Amino acid sequence: QVVVQLPRRGEVVPEGLLFGSTSAHVELRRKLIEDYELLAVVSLPAGVFKPYAGVKTGVLVFRRPESAGKEKKEKKQGKVWFYEVRNDGFDPDKIQGGGRPETPEKNDIPDLLARWTEYRTSGFKKAPGVEGGTLLKAESEDPRCWWTTAKAIVENDYNLAAGRYKPQVAEKAPEEDPAQLIREVLETEREIEGGLEKLLKEVEAGE
Repeated sequence: QVVVQLPRRGEVVPEGLLFGSTSAHVELRRKLIEDYELLAVVSLPAGVFKPYAGVKTGVLVFRRPESAGKEKKEKKQGKVWFYEVRNDGFDPDKIQGGGRPETPEKNDIPDLLARWTEYRTSGFKKAPGVEGGTLLKAESEDPRCWWTTAKAIVENDYNLAAGRYKPQVAEKAPEEDPAQLIREVLETEREIEGGLEKLLKEVEAGE
């Protein structure tokens, strides 16, 4: 099977553009969804461009629709992939010799590239990760990537912040016996009640 890839374009933008509420911000995001095919939003950690700039940024990857007359309904059924880069292989805080020292043990870029290759190979039809908003089982690994539909983005005022659609990990149920917890609470309340009664007697005796 031969997959024909249309030209893609990537733009680094300030993170505020992804969720800003001004009319200009919303209109720009609307155009990306309505007039183009937004393929991916990559969230970058703060400090990526230090020492030149410390603002948090993101990368938008998009392309023109396969045909100029592509139905909006079909476009809104498409998926937008999100990837959260937490570490880019360089120390986010230190500056040495005009740049940031490398931290190869903390680098999400290789995984990002591997997942992007997987996504691209599918013709941008199968986005890696789980659907945005999914509640994952307790103790699941915090996801690095997920996807949502263009329709969901439209319904959220074209918000493109990765965290807006990030799947959540359920909290682990407490291992303590509920009955024992209730007993402990009752015991604490009895101690408080006893202390208040003693204090009341002392106050009354002093009147």
